[in-house]
Amino acid sequence: MTQLQAGEKRKFSDVGLSSPLVVTVRHNLTGLDISAFGLSAERKMAGDDYIAFYNNPRTPQGEITAQLGADEASFNIDLGKLPPNIERVMFTATHDSVPVASAPQLLVTLGGVSFDAKPALKNEKAAMLLELYKHSGEWRVGAVGQGFNGGLGDLIVYFGGEVEAPGTAAAPSPAAAPVPTAPAVSLKKQTQVRLDKEIAEKAPQLISLVKQAEVSLKKRGLDEHTARVALVLDISASMSVLYRQGVVQRVAEKTLALASRFDDDGRMDVFLFGLQAHDAGDIGIEGIAGAVEKLIKRHPLEGGTMYARAMQEVRKHYFGASKPRKSALMEKTPVYVIFITDGETFDKKESEAQLKDASLEPVFWKFVGVGREKFEFLQKLDDLSGRYIDNADFVQIENIDTLDSGQLYEMLLQEYDGYLRLARQQGLLS
Repeated sequence: MTQLQAGEKRKFSDVGLSSPLVVTVRHNLTGLDISAFGLSAERKMAGDDYIAFYNNPRTPQGEITAQLGADEASFNIDLGKLPPNIERVMFTATHDSVPVASAPQLLVTLGGVSFDAKPALKNEKAAMLLELYKHSGEWRVGAVGQGFNGGLGDLIVYFGGEVEAPGTAAAPSPAAAPVPTAPAVSLKKQTQVRLDKEIAEKAPQLISLVKQAEVSLKKRGLDEHTARVALVLDISASMSVLYRQGVVQRVAEKTLALASRFDDDGRMDVFLFGLQAHDAGDIGIEGIAGAVEKLIKRHPLEGGTMYARAMQEVRKHYFGASKPRKSALMEKTPVYVIFITDGETFDKKESEAQLKDASLEPVFWKFVGVGREKFEFLQKLDDLSGRYIDNADFVQIENIDTLDSGQLYEMLLQEYDGYLRLARQQGLLS
């Protein structure tokens, strides 16, 4: 039996799973509702018909059918029958009055795979237990173990649904209606107003990008989130066309637009890597025009690719890490890294070690493979076992320059909100 840990992900082929399959949740708690949500790649609901639960035990074409008992729930799932827009199936637990973790057990099993979700939860009345998801054309299983103190309503909102306020009644007459008070403006919003003014004056090409970034952030409840942003760029010789055509410059502008919503100073740190790694300083709104051309003049393209050296340089910059880390490091503000490359690395063993060490630090790695390379190693890093928590996600974009900016931000933020919840639970973020 393969026993998953919270945050761990495995390919079906690695753990002997195939579709159709049966997923069972044993809990032994009266009143605990177990459901299976059919979701998009971005964890958004595909519609009420694609929630298998006590009031709807079968999805439209029988892709998911539920057998729900007092002590356990069982789901028969045929992933091959799901509509193309459903790329995830999330198994959840909710209770009206007591924490989900008060159940005597929360054991999820499928085939020869199991996950005990109970240790990952505390006082939450709604929890995501385990998910099946498609990534790079292949189905995988992920142990989630994350919850919501607000219960089912918070869970539905997280999946993009709407929850009707309880006790909704007819609106009071105008005379009886309370006079609304002006909402307080948060420090974060005040900062963004200042940065927006600076963008309008010094980098107007970012205005539309910022608006698109805001839409994606709000979908995930991250519009008030603060993080330090790092852009890590491959400067191996194979990237020369992308630099020459201005593609990397435009990517930097899109990243800075996101950074202006994340970081309180509207700047991003830049790291370059080929055979060597370079901490290239930071870029702000006032210096984004022509920034990449200036970087390449200082650091010409190199004849190889070494991920580990770049990862170590990032970790040294933020956490002073030069040796393998032995225990978790807690900080108030996480680091969000966008790591862009067009090819595989020469130092695979060292890169794996860096990612494992970094899993003990509050840093999330978004690996972006550009072009038609298979990127098998980046996919391996996405699914790497032996980490403290899952601290990375991989996406492949064949032509990053022509991809719609809104879609790009959706891909860049995929899994980041889930990482933040897990990082807080595991003591990496205060």
